[in-house]
Amino acid sequence: MLLAIKTPEDLDIPKVLAIYRSDSLENCQGMFPEEPTPEAALARYEAGYTAFMQNEFFARPGRLWMVETADGLWASALRLLPFEGPNTWKVEALATHPDHRRQGYAARLLTDTIRYLEENHGEITLLSDVGKRNAASLQAHLRGGFVREKETWTEDGETPGRRCTMAYRSSR
Repeated sequence: MLLAIKTPEDLDIPKVLAIYRSDSLENCQGMFPEEPTPEAALARYEAGYTAFMQNEFFARPGRLWMVETADGLWASALRLLPFEGPNTWKVEALATHPDHRRQGYAARLLTDTIRYLEENHGEITLLSDVGKRNAASLQAHLRGGFVREKETWTEDGETPGRRCTMAYRSSR
């Protein structure tokens, strides 16, 4: 079942943190190398992320958290930000809880998000930057109705970057 979360009061922060925890643990030590343990770095990261979710994310109009649930548990989540152009959003931070990976929840979240936006806004465009080596995310986007739109390039403009833009556009 899809949840569209529009306010910080409706966002269950412990459930969101649980979805992202394994990915955060991998990345936070590089962000906070001065912390003595991975757990200390994670605690610091999660405190900052909680403040961001409570105070900054919803401060701009039109931002949403979309969550796919499984038997009442939060299985997969993403953030939606209004983007350039009418009825255009940027997908950020698509992730699935480790206990629910490889079960189609990310693709289902993308298709349910598309359905929600089309029902509420008509024709839409969604854009999502994905790491070229992130096979699971690339496949979820493709199964969710996205197409690979463009490659990113490094600053020299001649060397392919590590990301690509996936796009979904309504075809009504």
